[in-house]
Amino acid sequence: MDFIRQWKEFENRSAGNIPPNAVNIYLRLFAIDNSLGWPEWFEVSDYFLLSATCIKRRETIVAALNVLKQKGFIDYERGGKHKASRYKIIALIDSALDSANNSAIDSAITSSITSAIDSASLEKPPIKRENVNVNVNVNNTRTGAKKKFVPPTLDDVNAYVMEKGLHVSAKEFFDYFDAGNWVDSKGQKVQNWKQKMLTWEKYHKQEKQGTNSTRADIADRAIAMAESLQERSSAW
Repeated sequence: MDFIRQWKEFENRSAGNIPPNAVNIYLRLFAIDNSLGWPEWFEVSDYFLLSATCIKRRETIVAALNVLKQKGFIDYERGGKHKASRYKIIALIDSALDSANNSAIDSAITSSITSAIDSASLEKPPIKRENVNVNVNVNNTRTGAKKKFVPPTLDDVNAYVMEKGLHVSAKEFFDYFDAGNWVDSKGQKVQNWKQKMLTWEKYHKQEKQGTNSTRADIADRAIAMAESLQERSSAW
């Protein structure tokens, strides 16, 4: 499937034609399918979609999926409570078009779009910190006086993910806590973001085992792209 042509066609057909929740869900499914290499069918659990889209009710997910199916954007087969649903992204362009002469152009456009999306994805710019050593050993935090928590930048989180070889989206982690002013799900201020990242990694491993998805780690990275694309849905 041609990424650029598919995306532009969806943008043209969906503008003012489907609700924001449907756009939100499509962007995530589209990004996951792209990262998996465009298989005809792929699996995603309801829990994963609820978490990724911040939609609170399964009924809302189902309603949005029905809209996408009726409009000819996707096909899907509902799973059970403990079984992932199967999805298919409907090709909106002629896959037989000869794109040999346009491959270099498409590659450049894809790179430009990705860069533009990444630049505009955050609701506010990362906090600038100067003269701060981001490689401080986590175990050296007890110095007699309690240290004031300094929120990391997205670059800090990316560096830590690469350093530890974690299989999670640094951007998803950063956006979640930055939007919540670095307060965790229990309403407590984050004291050690690196420790939270390790817990985040453990959570995603459990989710991967629960859905029996052999490509969940790839899907996690795809969600980072979907998060960026979501902000464009408000303009539709």
